[in-house]
Amino acid sequence: MKELASILSLKQPEELIDQLAETGYSFAVWRMPNSTESKFIISLTEPTQIPDLQIANTSPGFVINAFGDNHPIKPYFISADIIITNQNVEFSPNISDVQIDAFKAQINSISKRKNPSNKASQPTSNAFEELVERAVAEIQKGTFEKVVLSRFKDEEIPSGFSPWQFFETISTQYANAFCSLSFIPGKGMWIGASPELLISDDHNSFKTVALAGTKRLENGQKLSEIAWTQKEIEEQALVSRYIINCFKKIRLREFHEHGPKTIQAGNLAHLKTEFVVDYSEVTFEDLADQMLELLHPTSAVCGMPIEHAKPWIKEVENYDREFYSGFLGPVNFEDSTSLFVNLRCMKVMDAYIRFFAGAGLTEDSDPQREYEETEIKMNVLKSKLY
Repeated sequence: MKELASILSLKQPEELIDQLAETGYSFAVWRMPNSTESKFIISLTEPTQIPDLQIANTSPGFVINAFGDNHPIKPYFISADIIITNQNVEFSPNISDVQIDAFKAQINSISKRKNPSNKASQPTSNAFEELVERAVAEIQKGTFEKVVLSRFKDEEIPSGFSPWQFFETISTQYANAFCSLSFIPGKGMWIGASPELLISDDHNSFKTVALAGTKRLENGQKLSEIAWTQKEIEEQALVSRYIINCFKKIRLREFHEHGPKTIQAGNLAHLKTEFVVDYSEVTFEDLADQMLELLHPTSAVCGMPIEHAKPWIKEVENYDREFYSGFLGPVNFEDSTSLFVNLRCMKVMDAYIRFFAGAGLTEDSDPQREYEETEIKMNVLKSKLY
């Protein structure tokens, strides 16, 4: 293991990421909000989907769950077999010498694996605006209170693009976001800077947030100068009520609510309410598991009620969101779990990068403004590409 540790510590991150993807090893790199330290884990085992995730019984690692995998959730699990932080290399006691030897033999081999790059037909502005009109009509009919429609855009990968350098750029530019770079064979490479915590649990407290409403921050504009419309206030209130209803379903009444308040995420502003459960005030051993199952997908990425909104989304969006608007993050890593909604993200393919964005729709939604909102959200990452 000392020999492998020496090999890994001498490799540049760009080179290591390319070789891991080429040889088919899954990995995850992330930087927590308002932190300067990145964590890098490599799995020496095939990534598997966990149909019955029990956070307390899961070994340290990183999970990624698709938007469509819910009730039950079925996250892919990347085990923390090798951990790299600040040139320090640690190994899980669960890996064998056979796995280490196989990894050493593979890590310097060249067997280029490509991520599929079929440039799909993407919705035009008119097509998306027509979908918004349909959604508003359904809301007015009472089909659902709110629905979230999304779209994607494919862009050619610019010459010299480096996933690692891009990750470092967004980590620097978006300090208060959860920044991540992950790869699973067959599922592709995903990079993102999510502003939205889904759940966190550090054995002292449990947290989740309601995040909704979007405004572009102009140069020099202060958060206190943001004027929220009734549509955005109601959209955020719906997400907060959804979380409170989840607490009610498991008969949890002891929680603290903070907000809503205006927060910054890159060049965007959002309304955010934080919900905290103090474990010194309540005994709830599997709270994180129960809330994760209830919350995903939240009304901020799907709609209310979910049983009506989600089937309608699947019918009209006409594309697979994959991991976009799912969740991801470290599990039982350094004795805590932090999972984030996979927003402001992109999928890196062989020749294209796919950007995703969505808009929460209520009966007050304006089709053109909702389209513009998705453009603004996509630009969070796209603006850092060139």
